[in-house]
Amino acid sequence: MTTAPSQPASLAPVRVLWAKVDTGFWVAHRGGEYFGCVDAVAGGFVARDAHGVPIGRYDSLDAAKSSLRSTTHPANTSRRRALDRAALVAATALGGSALALGLTAGALAPYL
Repeated sequence: MTTAPSQPASLAPVRVLWAKVDTGFWVAHRGGEYFGCVDAVAGGFVARDAHGVPIGRYDSLDAAKSSLRSTTHPANTSRRRALDRAALVAATALGGSALALGLTAGALAPYL
């Protein structure tokens, strides 16, 4: 007699829990991990994802909080890719400069 493989139980979506940690500053936790934050600024609220990347500026606190759930929105994804690309270009340029400086120092060392 064969038995059917057991099906994993469906997982309930993990809740996002908010804590007001300072005047005008809220932090979100999801599944026990840092998920993002919302900061009150003049004229609205700025939401940031778990990596500190701004998601956007909102008129209401509720809109800013709910924006954290949409961090995979194409606008947020393209912004994150652009920031990652800029960091890669900067790191490559810095690494190239360091390599050039190291090779120059190595070439000039016998003459010192």
